[in-house]
Amino acid sequence: MQILVAGLGLIGASIAKTLKKNTKHYVLGWNRTQTVTDKALADGVIDETGNLDDLLSRADITIINFYPEAIVPFVLENRDKFKKGSIVTDSCGIKTRICRALEKESFDFTYIGAHPMAGREVSGYDASLPTLFDNASFICTPTDAPKAKTDTLVELAKEMGFRRTVVTTPEHHDEMIAFTSQIAHVLACSYVLSPLAPQHPGFSAGSYRDVSRVARINGKMWSELFIANKEPLISEIDDLSDNLMKFRAAISNENRESLIELMDRANKIKEEIG
Repeated sequence: MQILVAGLGLIGASIAKTLKKNTKHYVLGWNRTQTVTDKALADGVIDETGNLDDLLSRADITIINFYPEAIVPFVLENRDKFKKGSIVTDSCGIKTRICRALEKESFDFTYIGAHPMAGREVSGYDASLPTLFDNASFICTPTDAPKAKTDTLVELAKEMGFRRTVVTTPEHHDEMIAFTSQIAHVLACSYVLSPLAPQHPGFSAGSYRDVSRVARINGKMWSELFIANKEPLISEIDDLSDNLMKFRAAISNENRESLIELMDRANKIKEEIG
């Protein structure tokens, strides 16, 4: 197949590198900044680039790797340029707002939302890796897509080396991502906003590193992700706040039994779920 990777930042370039490393598909590439496209071509990350209209008309699968707010406009602006019968997907970390907007449209191609579950604390083409998705999960969120098209995308993910593929609804995806990813970034950012954070050298070890790691964050992109998924994320923030207040009350009241009960319950859940 000819696969177009549109957007060659961290995720897009890592997808292109993975396709080149693990599959025999022909990789087309395009980026808004031409110097990035030229570098990807020179590095052998993509097989070919060129005029966007031509690339879209040839691609059996187009993978869009833009910030959340740019995806729907890109698809709609180019709706008549995608190859008929092709699959158009994206790598965005939220799905409901995108999928539900595009399912209202009638296309000559099949749009299927997707989310390759991996990332780094750094961004951009130079941070991309051919191993970024090793043992990662690939989530598909088809709405009215034919099963055969979803199967094609799932098989491609397996071919690329994803350890697990999940097919679910956009809503369930976003609910779970609020818990497994977004709330962790909110927590990490809140944690390092402490006035004591700059004084951590000499006092910190694994716990500090574990909790603060994802505070290294692309604010522009993540602000779009948070707002696009506000209802599930606010629900998780409320749950976290409630649990923090339980710890606060137990500590304030010197209630050791309550503290032990809270920590024992958390420990048991963590042992059961991993």
